[in-house]
Amino acid sequence: MNLTRSIFKFAATTLVIAGVSGCTTQTRRYAANETRATVAGFSEEDIDDTVARAVQSIYALDRIILCEGANHAVVIVEDVVNDTASRGYDAAVLAESIGQSLREELTNGGKVIVYNREAAQYAAVRVAPQYILKGRLTQRNMRQDDGDRQIEYNLNLTLIEIQTGLEFWQKRVHVGKLAAKSNAF
Repeated sequence: MNLTRSIFKFAATTLVIAGVSGCTTQTRRYAANETRATVAGFSEEDIDDTVARAVQSIYALDRIILCEGANHAVVIVEDVVNDTASRGYDAAVLAESIGQSLREELTNGGKVIVYNREAAQYAAVRVAPQYILKGRLTQRNMRQDDGDRQIEYNLNLTLIEIQTGLEFWQKRVHVGKLAAKSNAF
């Protein structure tokens, strides 16, 4: 009995530690009627999480080459193409939010400098960007057998070296959601 209790305590402690430390990765988010803001669409929380994961992946590269004498690489961040079910003003706002978040994370990360095309026309010193980052947000809706709807979002990013045109980094960041039949649109 004492051995059973010890095993139970060990298992319970291990599960709590794993949950708190983030050892388990959750790729699915569930949209339901709750008091907190959980949505079937691509939320602000999704933007922050997706962009953070993408930028971490870029910074993990040792292949970003700096120009001679430079402390940072210079990157153009293209507007993200929104290829989701969102249309009109909402689609433009979503794409702009993702692009702004990418610029913010990259700029504040300290390894690259984001090239601002609008400000560059007034610059006294000309700087040649080295890389261009392109992105597309896609959505796929699938009906489950029980009537629930599975919604799959993917932010597909590509980093291209401008001088050669070579794509040397690509990342697909996935966000999956499951909307209950009663909440499905």
